[in-house]
Amino acid sequence: MKRFIARKKIKMPRYKVIGIKIFIILSILLGLNILVNMYIDLFLNKDTLNVLNLNAFGLDKYYIYNNLLYKNSYGMNIYFDKLVSSNNNNLTEFIINTEPIIYIYNTFQTDKYLNKYYNSYNIEPVITQASLILQEYLKNAGINSIVEVSSVAKVLKDNNIDYTLSYRGSRILLNNAKNTNSSLKYFIDIQLSDKSYEDTTCFSNDISYAKISWIVGTDNNNYLKNKMVMEGIDEKIREINSCISNGIKEQGGAGYHGVYNQDFDPNVMLVVVGGKNNTIEEVNRTLKILAKALATYIGG
Repeated sequence: MKRFIARKKIKMPRYKVIGIKIFIILSILLGLNILVNMYIDLFLNKDTLNVLNLNAFGLDKYYIYNNLLYKNSYGMNIYFDKLVSSNNNNLTEFIINTEPIIYIYNTFQTDKYLNKYYNSYNIEPVITQASLILQEYLKNAGINSIVEVSSVAKVLKDNNIDYTLSYRGSRILLNNAKNTNSSLKYFIDIQLSDKSYEDTTCFSNDISYAKISWIVGTDNNNYLKNKMVMEGIDEKIREINSCISNGIKEQGGAGYHGVYNQDFDPNVMLVVVGGKNNTIEEVNRTLKILAKALATYIGG
Protein backbone atom coordinates (compact mmCIF):
# COMPACT_ATOMS: atom_id res chain seq x y z
CA MET A 1 0.00 0.00 0.00
CA LYS A 2 1.37 3.37 -1.07
CA ARG A 3 1.99 6.00 1.52
CA PHE A 4 0.85 9.54 0.74
CA ILE A 5 3.13 12.23 1.95
CA ALA A 6 1.46 15.58 2.48
CA ARG A 7 3.29 18.36 0.73
CA LYS A 8 4.08 21.38 2.79
CA LYS A 9 2.02 24.42 1.66
CA ILE A 10 4.24 27.23 0.47
CA LYS A 11 3.27 30.53 2.07
CA MET A 12 3.71 33.75 0.13
CA PRO A 13 5.43 36.50 2.07
CA ARG A 14 2.99 38.97 3.60
CA TYR A 15 4.54 41.98 1.87
CA LYS A 16 3.97 40.33 -1.54
CA VAL A 17 0.29 39.69 -0.78
CA ILE A 18 -0.17 43.32 0.25
CA GLY A 19 1.68 44.51 -2.85
CA ILE A 20 -0.54 42.43 -5.16
CA LYS A 21 -3.70 43.76 -3.50
CA ILE A 22 -2.51 47.35 -3.84
CA PHE A 23 -1.65 46.74 -7.51
CA ILE A 24 -5.14 45.34 -8.20
CA ILE A 25 -6.87 48.28 -6.45
CA LEU A 26 -4.76 50.84 -8.31
CA SER A 27 -5.47 49.11 -11.63
CA ILE A 28 -9.22 49.23 -10.98
CA LEU A 29 -9.10 52.92 -10.02
CA LEU A 30 -7.03 53.75 -13.10
CA GLY A 31 -9.47 51.91 -15.32
CA LEU A 32 -12.44 53.73 -13.81
CA ASN A 33 -10.68 57.07 -14.23
CA ILE A 34 -10.06 56.37 -17.92
CA LEU A 35 -13.70 55.34 -18.46
CA VAL A 36 -15.06 58.44 -16.70
CA ASN A 37 -12.82 60.76 -18.74
CA MET A 38 -13.88 59.04 -21.95
CA TYR A 39 -17.52 59.46 -20.95
CA ILE A 40 -17.08 63.17 -20.22
CA ASP A 41 -15.23 63.81 -23.48
CA LEU A 42 -17.71 61.89 -25.62
CA PHE A 43 -21.09 62.64 -24.13
CA LEU A 44 -21.10 65.70 -21.91
CA ASN A 45 -21.46 69.32 -22.91
CA LYS A 46 -18.60 71.00 -21.04
CA ASP A 47 -20.03 74.53 -21.29
CA THR A 48 -23.16 73.27 -19.59
CA LEU A 49 -21.11 71.56 -16.90
CA ASN A 50 -19.13 74.73 -16.27
CA VAL A 51 -22.16 76.96 -15.84
CA LEU A 52 -23.68 74.58 -13.32
CA ASN A 53 -20.49 74.37 -11.30
CA LEU A 54 -19.67 78.05 -11.49
CA ASN A 55 -23.12 79.33 -10.62
CA ALA A 56 -24.50 76.63 -8.35
CA PHE A 57 -21.50 75.14 -6.59
CA GLY A 58 -18.72 77.70 -6.98
CA LEU A 59 -16.54 75.20 -8.85
CA ASP A 60 -14.62 75.62 -12.06
CA LYS A 61 -14.31 71.93 -12.97
CA TYR A 62 -16.70 69.67 -14.83
CA TYR A 63 -19.78 68.26 -13.15
CA ILE A 64 -22.10 65.61 -14.53
CA TYR A 65 -25.04 67.36 -16.17
CA ASN A 66 -26.91 65.68 -19.01
CA ASN A 67 -29.85 63.43 -19.61
CA LEU A 68 -28.37 60.78 -17.31
CA LEU A 69 -28.22 63.26 -14.44
CA TYR A 70 -31.78 64.40 -15.02
CA LYS A 71 -33.02 60.83 -15.16
CA ASN A 72 -31.25 59.75 -11.98
CA SER A 73 -31.55 62.97 -9.98
CA TYR A 74 -34.92 64.33 -11.05
CA GLY A 75 -36.72 61.33 -12.56
CA MET A 76 -37.12 62.91 -15.99
CA ASN A 77 -35.82 62.55 -19.53
CA ILE A 78 -35.30 66.16 -20.52
CA TYR A 79 -33.67 65.80 -23.92
CA PHE A 80 -36.08 63.21 -25.25
CA ASP A 81 -39.09 65.47 -24.72
CA LYS A 82 -39.27 67.08 -28.15
CA LEU A 83 -40.99 70.37 -28.90
CA VAL A 84 -44.32 69.72 -30.61
CA SER A 85 -46.45 72.26 -32.43
CA SER A 86 -50.17 71.68 -32.79
CA ASN A 87 -50.53 74.36 -35.47
CA ASN A 88 -47.32 74.13 -37.42
CA ASN A 89 -45.24 71.05 -38.14
CA ASN A 90 -42.08 72.98 -38.86
CA LEU A 91 -41.32 75.87 -36.53
CA THR A 92 -37.88 76.28 -38.09
CA GLU A 93 -39.49 78.09 -41.04
CA PHE A 94 -39.93 81.04 -38.68
CA ILE A 95 -36.23 81.50 -38.17
CA ILE A 96 -34.52 84.11 -40.31
CA ASN A 97 -31.09 84.32 -38.69
CA THR A 98 -28.87 81.40 -37.69
CA GLU A 99 -26.95 83.59 -35.24
CA PRO A 100 -28.11 83.61 -31.60
CA ILE A 101 -31.02 85.99 -31.17
CA ILE A 102 -32.02 85.25 -27.55
CA TYR A 103 -29.90 85.85 -24.47
CA ILE A 104 -31.03 83.87 -21.40
CA TYR A 105 -29.71 84.75 -17.97
CA ASN A 106 -30.55 84.60 -14.27
CA THR A 107 -29.99 87.59 -12.02
CA PHE A 108 -30.33 85.30 -8.99
CA GLN A 109 -28.43 82.23 -10.13
CA THR A 110 -28.43 80.22 -6.89
CA ASP A 111 -32.21 80.11 -6.34
CA LYS A 112 -33.39 76.49 -6.29
CA TYR A 113 -36.40 74.43 -7.25
CA LEU A 114 -37.63 71.47 -5.22
CA ASN A 115 -35.94 68.12 -5.67
CA LYS A 116 -38.30 65.37 -4.54
CA TYR A 117 -36.00 62.58 -5.71
CA TYR A 118 -33.51 61.23 -3.18
CA ASN A 119 -30.33 59.76 -4.59
CA SER A 120 -26.60 59.56 -4.19
CA TYR A 121 -25.98 62.72 -6.25
CA ASN A 122 -27.74 64.99 -3.72
CA ILE A 123 -27.98 67.71 -6.38
CA GLU A 124 -30.37 70.64 -6.12
CA PRO A 125 -31.97 71.93 -9.35
CA VAL A 126 -30.85 75.57 -9.45
CA ILE A 127 -32.54 78.23 -11.58
CA THR A 128 -29.72 78.15 -14.15
CA GLN A 129 -30.95 74.72 -15.19
CA ALA A 130 -34.24 76.28 -16.28
CA SER A 131 -32.23 78.48 -18.65
CA LEU A 132 -30.44 75.45 -20.06
CA ILE A 133 -33.72 73.56 -20.55
CA LEU A 134 -35.26 76.53 -22.36
CA GLN A 135 -32.18 76.80 -24.56
CA GLU A 136 -32.58 73.15 -25.56
CA TYR A 137 -36.24 73.56 -26.48
CA LEU A 138 -35.49 76.73 -28.44
CA LYS A 139 -32.82 74.84 -30.33
CA ASN A 140 -35.38 72.16 -31.21
CA ALA A 141 -37.56 74.98 -32.58
CA GLY A 142 -34.68 76.27 -34.70
CA ILE A 143 -33.82 79.26 -32.53
CA ASN A 144 -30.25 79.77 -31.40
CA SER A 145 -29.74 81.28 -27.98
CA ILE A 146 -27.02 82.00 -25.45
CA VAL A 147 -27.17 81.05 -21.77
CA GLU A 148 -25.08 83.26 -19.50
CA VAL A 149 -22.19 81.19 -18.11
CA SER A 150 -20.56 83.88 -15.98
CA SER A 151 -21.26 84.16 -12.28
CA VAL A 152 -23.27 87.21 -11.25
CA ALA A 153 -21.92 86.78 -7.71
CA LYS A 154 -18.36 87.05 -9.03
CA VAL A 155 -19.24 90.17 -11.05
CA LEU A 156 -20.70 91.76 -7.91
CA LYS A 157 -17.61 90.89 -5.91
CA ASP A 158 -15.17 92.10 -8.59
CA ASN A 159 -17.03 95.42 -8.88
CA ASN A 160 -17.64 95.85 -5.14
CA ILE A 161 -21.43 95.80 -5.61
CA ASP A 162 -23.73 94.63 -2.80
CA TYR A 163 -25.85 91.51 -3.37
CA THR A 164 -29.04 93.56 -2.91
CA LEU A 165 -28.05 95.36 -6.12
CA SER A 166 -27.73 92.15 -8.15
CA TYR A 167 -29.42 93.72 -11.16
CA ARG A 168 -26.34 95.90 -11.56
CA GLY A 169 -24.27 92.73 -11.85
CA SER A 170 -26.52 91.15 -14.46
CA ARG A 171 -26.58 94.54 -16.26
CA ILE A 172 -22.81 94.27 -16.74
CA LEU A 173 -23.25 90.81 -18.23
CA LEU A 174 -26.07 92.10 -20.46
CA ASN A 175 -23.75 94.77 -21.85
CA ASN A 176 -20.97 92.25 -22.42
CA ALA A 177 -23.29 89.84 -24.21
CA LYS A 178 -24.71 92.51 -26.51
CA ASN A 179 -21.26 93.90 -27.33
CA THR A 180 -20.01 90.41 -28.15
CA ASN A 181 -23.09 89.22 -30.07
CA SER A 182 -24.69 91.94 -32.16
CA SER A 183 -27.34 89.48 -33.40
CA LEU A 184 -29.05 89.34 -29.98
CA LYS A 185 -32.58 90.80 -30.03
CA TYR A 186 -34.34 89.36 -27.00
CA PHE A 187 -33.12 89.19 -23.40
CA ILE A 188 -34.85 86.90 -20.90
CA ASP A 189 -34.16 86.94 -17.17
CA ILE A 190 -35.62 83.74 -15.64
CA GLN A 191 -36.42 83.82 -11.94
CA LEU A 192 -38.52 81.79 -9.50
CA SER A 193 -41.08 82.75 -6.87
CA ASP A 194 -41.02 82.17 -3.12
CA LYS A 195 -44.82 81.78 -2.99
CA SER A 196 -46.68 78.61 -1.99
CA TYR A 197 -47.01 75.58 -4.25
CA GLU A 198 -50.72 76.33 -4.79
CA ASP A 199 -49.88 79.82 -6.06
CA THR A 200 -47.18 78.68 -8.50
CA THR A 201 -48.77 75.50 -9.89
CA CYS A 202 -51.68 74.64 -12.14
CA PHE A 203 -53.13 71.37 -13.40
CA SER A 204 -54.16 70.70 -16.98
CA ASN A 205 -55.56 67.27 -17.85
CA ASP A 206 -54.32 66.09 -14.43
CA ILE A 207 -50.74 67.12 -15.30
CA SER A 208 -49.01 69.70 -13.12
CA TYR A 209 -47.26 72.74 -14.59
CA ALA A 210 -45.23 75.56 -13.06
CA LYS A 211 -47.04 78.85 -13.60
CA ILE A 212 -45.51 81.79 -15.45
CA SER A 213 -45.64 85.46 -14.41
CA TRP A 214 -44.22 88.38 -16.36
CA ILE A 215 -42.80 91.27 -14.33
CA VAL A 216 -42.76 94.81 -15.77
CA GLY A 217 -40.81 97.52 -13.95
CA THR A 218 -42.83 100.73 -13.99
CA ASP A 219 -39.89 102.87 -12.80
CA ASN A 220 -38.56 102.61 -16.34
CA ASN A 221 -40.00 105.48 -18.41
CA ASN A 222 -40.30 103.22 -21.44
CA TYR A 223 -41.87 100.31 -19.55
CA LEU A 224 -44.92 100.21 -21.84
CA LYS A 225 -42.69 98.95 -24.67
CA ASN A 226 -41.41 96.11 -22.47
CA LYS A 227 -44.97 95.34 -21.40
CA MET A 228 -46.13 95.13 -25.00
CA VAL A 229 -43.52 92.48 -25.82
CA MET A 230 -44.35 90.38 -22.76
CA GLU A 231 -48.07 90.66 -23.45
CA GLY A 232 -47.48 89.39 -26.98
CA ILE A 233 -45.63 86.30 -25.77
CA ASP A 234 -48.09 85.70 -22.94
CA GLU A 235 -50.91 85.74 -25.49
CA LYS A 236 -49.19 82.94 -27.41
CA ILE A 237 -48.79 80.97 -24.17
CA ARG A 238 -52.52 81.31 -23.40
CA GLU A 239 -53.35 80.02 -26.88
CA ILE A 240 -51.35 76.86 -26.12
CA ASN A 241 -52.31 76.36 -22.48
CA SER A 242 -54.05 79.17 -20.59
CA CYS A 243 -53.60 77.29 -17.33
CA ILE A 244 -49.95 78.23 -16.87
CA SER A 245 -50.18 82.00 -17.33
CA ASN A 246 -50.37 84.27 -14.30
CA GLY A 247 -50.37 87.27 -16.60
CA ILE A 248 -48.42 90.52 -16.47
CA LYS A 249 -47.57 92.13 -13.13
CA GLU A 250 -46.44 95.74 -12.92
CA GLN A 251 -44.03 96.55 -10.10
CA GLY A 252 -42.40 99.81 -9.10
CA GLY A 253 -42.07 102.41 -6.40
CA ALA A 254 -41.04 101.84 -2.79
CA GLY A 255 -40.04 98.27 -1.98
CA TYR A 256 -39.40 97.24 -5.60
CA HIS A 257 -36.42 97.38 -7.92
CA GLY A 258 -38.78 98.95 -10.43
CA VAL A 259 -36.56 98.71 -13.52
CA TYR A 260 -35.17 95.15 -13.71
CA ASN A 261 -32.73 96.22 -16.45
CA GLN A 262 -35.68 96.74 -18.80
CA ASP A 263 -34.37 100.20 -19.68
CA PHE A 264 -31.50 98.37 -21.41
CA ASP A 265 -33.72 97.35 -24.34
CA PRO A 266 -37.47 97.16 -25.07
CA ASN A 267 -37.05 93.40 -25.50
CA VAL A 268 -35.70 92.75 -21.99
CA MET A 269 -38.11 90.42 -20.19
CA LEU A 270 -38.36 89.18 -16.63
CA VAL A 271 -40.27 85.90 -16.44
CA VAL A 272 -40.95 84.09 -13.17
CA VAL A 273 -41.24 80.36 -13.87
CA GLY A 274 -42.76 78.48 -10.96
CA GLY A 275 -41.47 78.70 -7.42
CA LYS A 276 -39.21 77.10 -4.86
CA ASN A 277 -41.80 74.36 -4.25
CA ASN A 278 -42.08 73.30 -7.89
CA THR A 279 -40.16 70.35 -9.23
CA ILE A 280 -37.83 70.64 -12.21
CA GLU A 281 -40.20 68.32 -14.06
CA GLU A 282 -43.08 70.79 -13.69
CA VAL A 283 -40.77 73.60 -14.78
CA ASN A 284 -39.67 71.53 -17.76
CA ARG A 285 -43.26 71.13 -19.01
CA THR A 286 -43.83 74.87 -18.76
CA LEU A 287 -40.57 75.78 -20.49
CA LYS A 288 -41.54 73.59 -23.40
CA ILE A 289 -44.66 75.73 -23.87
CA LEU A 290 -42.68 78.95 -23.35
CA ALA A 291 -40.22 77.95 -26.08
CA LYS A 292 -43.06 77.28 -28.50
CA ALA A 293 -44.68 80.63 -27.65
CA LEU A 294 -41.39 82.46 -28.19
CA ALA A 295 -40.87 80.74 -31.54
CA THR A 296 -44.38 81.67 -32.66
CA TYR A 297 -44.05 85.26 -31.45
CA ILE A 298 -40.65 85.77 -33.10
CA GLY A 299 -41.90 84.16 -36.30
CA GLY A 300 -44.94 86.40 -36.32
